[in-house]
Amino acid sequence: MNMSALRAWLRKDGWLLGAILICVLLSLFFAHGDSSGAPDEGISRVLSEIAGAGQVEVCVYYDDAVPCGALVVAQGAGDVAVQLRLTSAVSALLGIDRERIAVYPRQGGR
Repeated sequence: MNMSALRAWLRKDGWLLGAILICVLLSLFFAHGDSSGAPDEGISRVLSEIAGAGQVEVCVYYDDAVPCGALVVAQGAGDVAVQLRLTSAVSALLGIDRERIAVYPRQGGR
């Protein structure tokens, strides 16, 4: 297809391309989690396998569907070594800087 034919097609059927593009973008925007409403559940499960971590909950913050920060609450986070391991793991999993990850111990050690 040469450029003049492409331009003619876009003038004639460009709305169809635009509609498809909008559908793809909307599906990408709304599809960054599973259907259970708990997209960070898998991350919590993986992090709970780290030595000393215990039960872990994770909340990931997104900016335009890109992870930009995380809050981790873990049973074993009272230990500095566990905090460092969790921070390193979250950084590796999500590709975010360590400074944007906060790790805290669970209340009551539950």
